[in-house]
Amino acid sequence: MYPKETVAAVLNISERRLEQLAQKKIVPKAGRGVFDLGPTVSAYVRYLQGLRSGAISEGRESELDRRFQEARVLERESKARQAKCRADLMEQSLEESKMRRALKSLPSRVKNALRHYDSRLVELVALELEDAIAEMLGDGD
Repeated sequence: MYPKETVAAVLNISERRLEQLAQKKIVPKAGRGVFDLGPTVSAYVRYLQGLRSGAISEGRESELDRRFQEARVLERESKARQAKCRADLMEQSLEESKMRRALKSLPSRVKNALRHYDSRLVELVALELEDAIAEMLGDGD
């Protein structure tokens, strides 16, 4: 086991780069700041060979990360749009419910307002109003 300073010097890379390679699981890390020299050198050589042959692309990892981040943003935006649609539908439903109640109470309110007129006329207006509202609302009441 060797400290990362020694392993980085053997591989001719910075300590920071060694930590990055360990974080990406390209080279094995034995512990905090400690590397097993043999397996680390072997893994690094395989990594360099893969880069050289084209089997591994250095930019591919960052491209995948970028695409992953874009997908997460799109998912969050989609969830936000769905939540807004649900809220809009609930609000619309509430407004429709209020409107139906107001329209259904209208005949009795008209009746009360016309009480001092001829009672037959009041009943006729109320019935016509009830029928018109039922037809508007699609109720079979």
